[in-house]
Amino acid sequence: MLTSATMSRASTTVVIYNDLGGGLPLRYHCKSGDDDLGDRSLAPGGSWSFGFTPDIFGRTLFFCSFSWGNESHKFDIYKQSRDKEFQEFGCKKCEWKIRKNGPCKFSGKTGMFDGCFPWD
Repeated sequence: MLTSATMSRASTTVVIYNDLGGGLPLRYHCKSGDDDLGDRSLAPGGSWSFGFTPDIFGRTLFFCSFSWGNESHKFDIYKQSRDKEFQEFGCKKCEWKIRKNGPCKFSGKTGMFDGCFPWD
């Protein structure tokens, strides 16, 4: 289970930004096989983060459902095998802007949110 004490020692942090535009709040629910982070809501332009220590075998996965208006989508917000590619030693602070057409990840190489993915 994730607690504030666990998060302060976490080696990886995921940050989610509501970048939907149009004044839309973002509703979301993130979890892994071990942790359920609950139902949450982000105001337009708001952010939320959580931390954890990845599995030594490279199998850590956190997935989220996102909804706004009449739309609902899912995405693997942290997939250790994928996210290690965004930084030389893996993603230590994985930042995502949630947009209507899909989530976009911050790239340490370009300094931009240009790692965009389609919804699952």
